Amino acid sequence: MKLDPSYDAMFRDIGMDFDAALQTTVQDEEGRTQWRDVVFAAEAGYRFLTLDVTLPLGAGPFPLVIFIHGGAWLAGHPAVTNPTYRKLNFITKLLDAGYAVSRISYRFSSEAQFPAQLYDCKAAVRFLRANASTFQLDPKRFAVMGDSAGGHLAALVGLTCDRADLEGDIGKASASSAVQAVVNWFGPAELLTMQSQRIDPEWSSVDDPKSPESRLIGGPVQQNPAKAKAASPTCFAHKSAPPFLIQHGTLDRLVPYQQSVDLAAALKNAGADVTLLTVEGADHCFWGVPPDGIVEDTIRFLDTKL
Repeated sequence: MKLDPSYDAMFRDIGMDFDAALQTTVQDEEGRTQWRDVVFAAEAGYRFLTLDVTLPLGAGPFPLVIFIHGGAWLAGHPAVTNPTYRKLNFITKLLDAGYAVSRISYRFSSEAQFPAQLYDCKAAVRFLRANASTFQLDPKRFAVMGDSAGGHLAALVGLTCDRADLEGDIGKASASSAVQAVVNWFGPAELLTMQSQRIDPEWSSVDDPKSPESRLIGGPVQQNPAKAKAASPTCFAHKSAPPFLIQHGTLDRLVPYQQSVDLAAALKNAGADVTLLTVEGADHCFWGVPPDGIVEDTIRFLDTKL
């Protein structure tokens, strides 16, 4: 056998096929179409970044909710849930309301420092928009939603879509990363003030070098004010921001409720469209209160804005 000296044929046949998952669908138990483990970015030296997409029943194109998971920028997975979220059942409720849902991954702070996480999320938005016809999505009706660390990243995605310097060059698509609505569930908004706003400041310190916030920016928060501000959504509030819904429990011991009050105020003062819905008595992840009405408020907001 004569070998091809250019190696092109060999590498074409043995190289990784990143588009295979994009071309393969499955049906869930309700008959909804899903794409699973689709690679949207493959940066050399890092794990592949993947997303899944689930369509509601019916005919598209569908509005899309891009969900960014929490986990202190240190852990988590798009498909991992918890008992509190199982009661909220928000993914199923979004699908039942007619929204496609994509759950995305991003690099953790142990893998790369901020703004890598923001770049990853925006790469996912670009990929989904570039492949909107394949996924049966309406590219003009994208919302981004996240909880805790994911809420922080969702807010930044919405606030920096016009910032070329914060777009990053990771990913496989060059479409727009703009979104038409943002849902922020109890995300950090101003790293420099988090510790002073904590209900239980002795539980852990945001300013500790090993805190999730310090690991995110690569050093103790108070010793790195410029980096802390560069990772704080309040510093990016502007009039042209997409509509925001912020939902937060008043007794949140991990991300102070005042963080959302401050973000809502910054957006309102800038002239942006923002709604802050307070969940009285709820701790982090809305723990400690009945789930009734929380997701329904989210869907009403999306129905209005998308």
